[in-house]
Amino acid sequence: MKPHKASLSDPLASFLSHLDLERGLSEHTRASYRYDILQFVQLTKVQAFEAVTERDTEVWQNALLDLKPASRARKLVSLRRFFEFLIKKNLIFRNPLEHAVVPKLSRTLPHTLTLNDIQHLQGSTVLSTPNGLRDRAMISLMYGCGLRVSEVCNLSLQAIFLNEGFLKIFGKGSKERLVPLGSVAQAHLEAWLVHGRPKFAKKNSQSFVFLSQRGGAISRKTFWVHLKRYAHDIGLETPVKPHLLRHTFATHLLCNGADLRSIQAMLGHSDISTTQIYTHLNPSQLQETYNRCHIRAK
Repeated sequence: MKPHKASLSDPLASFLSHLDLERGLSEHTRASYRYDILQFVQLTKVQAFEAVTERDTEVWQNALLDLKPASRARKLVSLRRFFEFLIKKNLIFRNPLEHAVVPKLSRTLPHTLTLNDIQHLQGSTVLSTPNGLRDRAMISLMYGCGLRVSEVCNLSLQAIFLNEGFLKIFGKGSKERLVPLGSVAQAHLEAWLVHGRPKFAKKNSQSFVFLSQRGGAISRKTFWVHLKRYAHDIGLETPVKPHLLRHTFATHLLCNGADLRSIQAMLGHSDISTTQIYTHLNPSQLQETYNRCHIRAK
């Protein structure tokens, strides 16, 4: 039985639809897959995916040598998954990347902030404005609950359970998890809901918790711009991205005695190996972080 022939666009469209409907990946992630596959087509000049050879994949990998190993590894994963999908659809018989070597990655430990840094970030927001109330609540949720920035921006009113003290989060791949809502984060969230959100809500606003001035969901880019400004205002030298708050959440939990499985559940990692990066801190680093971060360390 021979694989069915198809144009380049047909299998790509089918794959992207699969990522959306069956795997529930975000639009941003699907766009990354699409870019990587089209880049492969452009660099190799292939006319049909069933005609791709290992030589083509070598040409592609050599063309990417100027990129960082992490970027090359991500693109390799994108193409491998695409070809695996084509095999399942009987469009090709063999994955031309099955023998490709993944670039060796140097495991870098995530930067973290101190508790004082977090408090100063929260304190730099102007609470007399809806923007300040919103940004303080978002910072508090990302640090207090370990949320991804996309999870905060997409959080709905129906996912908040204030009386019970938890949030229902829909993470990567539409995986659902329950996350405890600490008292500080809850207080900041309630202040936004009562005094800030009504001022931004419009008739056509949906149930997103965090709104922009136009009444729609705040974007990740907008929050990042605000966060960088707050970090600059308080003189932070560490480059501050939204994900840094999530890393800080996990590191502080580990240093305060939380077990890795609990941290994995709260972060929404499907594989414990992803969470284990936080255990690569050596004992002296752990002690230093503990002394800096734990309220009872001194």
